[in-house]
Amino acid sequence: MNAGERRFAEDRRVRNGAKANFVAGIAQVKADLGARSVPGRIADKARDEAVDVMATGIEIASQIKGIIAAVLAAIGLWTFRAPLLRNIKAVLNRGDQAEVQPGGDSDSGDE
Repeated sequence: MNAGERRFAEDRRVRNGAKANFVAGIAQVKADLGARSVPGRIADKARDEAVDVMATGIEIASQIKGIIAAVLAAIGLWTFRAPLLRNIKAVLNRGDQAEVQPGGDSDSGDE
């Protein structure tokens, strides 16, 4: 056998090995798809990623509790600003009226 024939035989052996690996890989993919469908895999992957994101969020939140509390307080104050301001004005007006009444001043205290 000359050098060309040896090279040809070696190349054929490498090709057949690669083909066998490819066919085995395709068979493995088919078996995996038979065991679990593509939508099932997508749902599992989405669930796993959501769990990872939640775990990361909890870890970060545990490190910055003060900032989160301040942000939630600011959101609460902003959301309820109108009733809070109304109540503060009412308390201040009651305080003004209490000072005015004992002195006999006729000012009603309304602004």
